[in-house]
Parts: sequence; structure tokens; C-alpha cells
Amino acid sequence: MTRCQSRWVNVIIIALVVILRSPTLLPSMYNSDEGYYGIIAEDTLDGGTFYHTAVDTKPPGMYYIYAGVFRLAGRNNLFAVHLLAIFVVVATALVVRRIGARVADDWAGVWSGIGYAVFVHAYRPGDTLTANTEIFASLPLALSVLAFLQGEKKASWCWMFLSGALVGVATLIRQPSAVTMAAMLAYLVYGWLIPRTQSLGRVLAAASGVVTGFIAVIAGLAWYYQWQGNLHDAYLWAWAFAIRYVESETTFLYVLKRLVTVHLTVILAWGLLWYFGIRQVIETLRCFRRRNTVPSEQVLLILWLVLSYLAIFIGWRFPGHYHLPVLPPLSILAGQAFSRFVAEQRRSPQPRWRWIRAGIIGTAALPAIGFLVWAFVVRTQTLNFLPIVQHIVEETSPNDRIFVWGSYPPLYSFSNRRLATRFVSCTHLIGAYASRPREVKGRAESVIPESWEMFRADWAAHPPVLIIDMSMLGYEWATHPMTRYPVLRAYLAGYRLEGVVNGARIYRRL
Repeated sequence: MTRCQSRWVNVIIIALVVILRSPTLLPSMYNSDEGYYGIIAEDTLDGGTFYHTAVDTKPPGMYYIYAGVFRLAGRNNLFAVHLLAIFVVVATALVVRRIGARVADDWAGVWSGIGYAVFVHAYRPGDTLTANTEIFASLPLALSVLAFLQGEKKASWCWMFLSGALVGVATLIRQPSAVTMAAMLAYLVYGWLIPRTQSLGRVLAAASGVVTGFIAVIAGLAWYYQWQGNLHDAYLWAWAFAIRYVESETTFLYVLKRLVTVHLTVILAWGLLWYFGIRQVIETLRCFRRRNTVPSEQVLLILWLVLSYLAIFIGWRFPGHYHLPVLPPLSILAGQAFSRFVAEQRRSPQPRWRWIRAGIIGTAALPAIGFLVWAFVVRTQTLNFLPIVQHIVEETSPNDRIFVWGSYPPLYSFSNRRLATRFVSCTHLIGAYASRPREVKGRAESVIPESWEMFRADWAAHPPVLIIDMSMLGYEWATHPMTRYPVLRAYLAGYRLEGVVNGARIYRRL
């Protein structure tokens, strides 16, 4: 590939990402997850502390990213966050391209990068266009694999340390990212036991570099939190409570439904990528069977793919965005098989090749374009909360605190009013998480038994001026009116109903 061709490939990748993420550049593409990150970041800028004055079960990486953007670009500047997400997706696609070229050839790298740029957007906009953990964690994970390959080539402990540190950074953005380190360690053991290309000493040195880098990042943040005084809170929310959520009850029928309506749908939307990715895996397995020489990098990629895929099944709920970490290794494997396929088909009769090329383009373009159109169609629905925000701003002062019953964190961040309690979402109080069966949510049983005690302490410290009751705005919360809960029923006696705005009941303190 010429240098000019290589530059044009980069331009194509950048253009694809910008076009497919263009709905996020409009002032009308907001998501509840972005609301969680945003309000916790804003609370921190107001002097709060992660996992103490504002809480959720995510690791702190996303809060730092949002807080950094807001500090530089202005409070609640989601446009700047979305711009950063575009840069991150472009950078990830280019790193995926680099890995593909390193383990195969230039054209395999090209198709790997283009495949990632296209299919990372080929599902529901709420899952793929959100500036979410999976989007941001994929970049350090891809960089970690690239650093690992460099460290193996040069037998460099420093590169291995960097690789492990990057996995640590990704884990602080999304906990299941740690499976990538497991893939690296398994690959090192494979090199020692199967082809015998690695000595035990070299394996131990490389593994120690990866593990030390990972621990250094995690331990460094733990030391900072210990100094700050919130290490215990961080452990509870980012690990203990997160595990409780993952292990919380579900039902067989609900799991089966999610497998069909979400997991299978994602697989079908990414069908072209899966087809060629599996072809590459099968080709590698055939080489094992024939006892042919297998490029060691293929084993690493397959381990990375398999463990990332298994991580989707954590909690048995299969949210669409849980599938995104599979895309980097899948794109690299598919890029290799697709590159060979194109080279073979170009030698076939021209009419046949034209039909094959049209089919491939259609299979790749239809999901991406279809979900892009969907994003533009549904985008204005994400603005329904703005009249409520306007009312909050008009009826309160900047120093007042508010309480939102339901799961609408944008009401806090867009009104620039602080939380009366630490809970950015009331789902932590009653266990009504979006990805739990409806009959389980209806029991109103929190997976965090201590939550109501925390709630009472926060309310006593700074009771809200306004209560915004959002329970009537969707069937998810219709069975959870505030009067169902004794604590809230007692507090309501000190408030009067001020009015109804866009279906939300507004109560003012007497």
C-alpha cells in the first residue's frame, strides 16, 4: 500500500465515524447514562466526593472524563463530551487498523479499521451513540494489545508494564475490561506449554510486567482514595454493590427473551463481521488440526475475542452496549479473512465479483444507515425533560437542592441544581433497574440494603426545596409511587403539590 493510499484510508475511517455519530452533534441526543456521569462530575466540581456525595455502581474513570471535559469546556457541556467520543472512536479504529496490519498485512489492517468504524454504530443509537463506558474503554484496551505485541517482539518488560497499565485504565472505566489481561496471561502460558516458543523465565518476566502495570494503576487510585478518605465508599459502590447488582435475581424467561430480542439482534446486525471473524477462527483451528505453524498473534486475538464475548453474559441481561468490547478483536480477525476473500474473488469473473461486492456493501451499509436514520428520528424524544428543567430553574435559586423521584439524572445536571441525596437514580433504593424482569422490579427490593439509611441521613442534612415526582411518566415507575414507601410518605407531609409540568408532579417544601 502506498503512503497516499494509507492516508486516504485514514480519511475514510474518520469520515465514517463522523457521519455515523453526527446525531450526537445536535443539541438533542442525550442518554440517561450520560446523565449519571454528568451529574456525578458536576457534583465533584461543586466540591463533592465520588461515591460519597453522589453515587453509582460504575468505576470512576467515566466520572473523571466527564469532570475533565466540563472543567475545560463548561458545565454540562455534552457537546464537548460527544466530540471527545468521536475522537476516541476514530483513535480506536486506527489502533485496530494498526494491530490488523501488524498481525497480517496492510489490507487486513485497512478492513479491520473500517469494519470497526462501521459496525460500532450498527445497533440502537441509545447503545452505540452514547458517550458510554464501552466506547471509552475500547481505546486503552486496543492500545494495551498493541503494546503487548510490541513488548513480546522486543522482549521488553517496560512495554509489558505499559500494556498492563492500559488494561488497568480500561478497568477503571469498565470493570469487565480486566478479562483482556486474562487473555494476555493465557496467551503467555500457551506460548510456553504448546509451541514452546517461550521459556518459563521469559513468560514469568512478561507476565510480571503485565500484572505489575495493572496493579500499579489500581493501587495508585486506591492510595489516592485512602488519602482522600473515601476508599471504603469507593470499594462498596464500584465493587461490592456492583457485584450485588450483577448477581441480582432474574428469570429464565427474561433471559431467553433478552437473548432473542437483544443478543441475537446484535449478532444479526453485525452478521458480516461475525461471518468473516468466525472464518478466521476456523482457519486458525484447522492449522492446529493439521499441525501447521499458527501465528502466535492469532491465538491472542482469539483469546481476546472469546473472553470479551463471555463477559457479555455477566448478569444475564445482555444490554446492547455490553457487546461493543467484542468489536476490536472481532474486527481484526474479520479483517484478515475478508482481505483474503477479496483477493480471491477479484480473480473471479467480473460480473460475479460485482454481485458479490454489491452484496457485501449492502450487508455492511444497511444496518449502519438504518440505525443512523433511527437516531435522527428518535433524537427529539430525548428533549422531553427540558420544560421540567425550565420550571426548576425558574422556581429555585442556584444554591437550592432538589430531589427527583425516578431515574432522570438530566434534571439535576441541566438545571445545575445539586442533589438532596447521594442517589443519582432512585433505582438503587428500590431495585427497579431497567435490565431486570418487570415482576422482580415490582417487588421494590433494593440490592443495597443500606440504601434507605443513607437516604435518611442525606435528607436530614439538606432537605430539598423541590421534589420532582417522575413516576407517572413511564410504565417502569408507575408501580412505584412515592406513597408506597413509608420514608417518602412521611417526608411528603412537609410539602405541598405546586403543579404538574409535562406529567411530572412538583412538590414545594412548606
